Amino acid sequence: MKKRNMFSLIIGIVLILFLILAGSLWYVKNCRYTDIDAQISPDERCQLSLQMKGEPEWPFGSTYGRIVARYDGKVIRKIEFEICDDGAMLRKENWDVVWGVAGVQVTLKGSEQDNQVIQIMYDGTEGFSGYSQDQITAEMGKRYGNIASCSKEGDLYCFDTGKFSFLVQNDLIMSDNYKMEFFRYLTDEYFSTRNRVHEYEESGTGLEKTYTPVIPLFSAASEEEEWFCSDVINWLLYVMKELPYGENEDLYRQIKIAYDGETFDYVFPDMQDFTQENGSPVYNDLYDFVEKITAENHEEKIGKEEDAVEEKDNSEIAEETVQFYLSLTPDCSYETAKGIEYRMVPVDRACGSSYYVLIATADGGKSASMVNLDPYLGSGGGARWISFLQDGQTGFSCLSYSGGAYGRLYRTEDGGKSFETVEYPSAKAKLSDGTYYNPFVMPERVYEEDGRLYMEVGQGPDGDYYGEEGYCHGLYESEDNGKTWTYLKEIAP
Repeated sequence: MKKRNMFSLIIGIVLILFLILAGSLWYVKNCRYTDIDAQISPDERCQLSLQMKGEPEWPFGSTYGRIVARYDGKVIRKIEFEICDDGAMLRKENWDVVWGVAGVQVTLKGSEQDNQVIQIMYDGTEGFSGYSQDQITAEMGKRYGNIASCSKEGDLYCFDTGKFSFLVQNDLIMSDNYKMEFFRYLTDEYFSTRNRVHEYEESGTGLEKTYTPVIPLFSAASEEEEWFCSDVINWLLYVMKELPYGENEDLYRQIKIAYDGETFDYVFPDMQDFTQENGSPVYNDLYDFVEKITAENHEEKIGKEEDAVEEKDNSEIAEETVQFYLSLTPDCSYETAKGIEYRMVPVDRACGSSYYVLIATADGGKSASMVNLDPYLGSGGGARWISFLQDGQTGFSCLSYSGGAYGRLYRTEDGGKSFETVEYPSAKAKLSDGTYYNPFVMPERVYEEDGRLYMEVGQGPDGDYYGEEGYCHGLYESEDNGKTWTYLKEIAP
C-alpha cells in the first residue's frame, strides 16, 4: 500500500514538473517580453523601449512586439505591433526613432511589409494638431542657426538662410529638406571655382525633391579623365566637410556623367572610410568607369558607317596656293615606299598653336597636290610626326598640344584624305597616394612587326614616371589596324 502511494506521488510530481516546464516553454514562446533596444529623447524626459513578444511564428511567420513609452518616468503608451520580417527575431534595425517638439515618430520596418509609422505624443493624447509658425521658426533656429526670413508656400513653410532656401512641413517632427538644399548650395559653390559647368537632374517635388549632379566629361584624353576624377573627389571632400557621409549617405548615392551627348549613371562604391588620405579606392573606381564609357563610346563611333565622315573637296584649291604651301617648311613629313612624300605644313598660327594642311609630292617637291585642308579636325598645336603602313593608305599622325605637354593620335585609312582621332587606354600607373594616372601621353610612333601593329607612347617633356627598369615608355598593340589599342607593358625608350 505504501509502495503504491509512493509511486503515485512520484508520478504526480513528474506530471507537475512537466506541466510547469511546458507552461514555461509556452510562456517564453508566446508571452514573454524581451527588451531589444531603447531610445532616449535629447532632453532625457522621454524613453522608448522596443520589446519582442515571445518568438517569431515558425517557420517564416510574423514577429510580435510592443513599444513602451515613458515620459518623466511615467508610462504614457504601450503599443502592440506585428511585423512581417521573414520569421526573423526582432532587432534594433526594425525601428527608426525621430524626436519632435510635441512627440516622437517611430517607423517600424520589415523585409516583407511597407514601413509602419506610429506617432506618440508626450502628453499622452492620440492626435497631433500642428505647430504655430513661431514654434517652427524657433525649432529651425535650434537645428540650423540663424534664419533670415520665413514665408508660407501652400502647406509648407519656406525658410531663407541668407545663402539658400529650404522647406519645412508642419508635421510632428517638422520634416524639412535642409540637407538636400545645402548639398546643392555647396555643390554650386565648389564648381563655381572650377572650369566645369554642372547641371542637375531633378526629381520629386516639395520635401521629396532631389538633385543629382550632372557633371560633364569634356574628352577622352587621359589628362581630362584625371582632371575629371580629381574634380569629383575634391567636390566630395568639400561637401562632406559640412555634410558628413555617415549621417547623409543618401546624398552621395550617385552622379551622372555627361559625355559626348549622352548621360551615364555612376553609382559610388561604399564610402564609409572615404577621407582625403584614403580617397584612392573611390578615385580609382571612378577612373575605371570613366575609361570604360569613353572606350565604349569610341568603339561605337568607329563601328558606324563611313558616310558619317564628310570628305573634303580640294579640287577648287588654286594651283598658286598649293605651290605656296609647297614652298613652306613642313613640321614633319613621311615618304612612302612608292616615293610619295606627305608633308604636314603649318599655314596659320594663333595663341601659340599652329594649324596645318597636308600636301603630297611625288617629284621631290617640284609640284604637289592638296591632300587635306584640315587634317587635325580644327585643332591646333604642333605636328610631331606622320607615317603610313605598308598599304600606303593607313596612316597615323601626332599633334602635340597644351604647350607640347600632351599628344593626340590621328588615324587615316584613305591616304590622308580624312582623319579621325584615336583613343588609347590608360596604363594605370599609381601615384604615391595609390590613385591611378596615365604617364604615357605622347604617341611617339606606330609600326608593324611580325604581322602585328604596335604603338610606342612617351611621357612628354614633363614626364617623371620611373618603372621597374627606370624611365620608360608605354607599348600598345592593335588588332584592328589601329582603330583601338590595348596596353601591353613598359619599355625602354
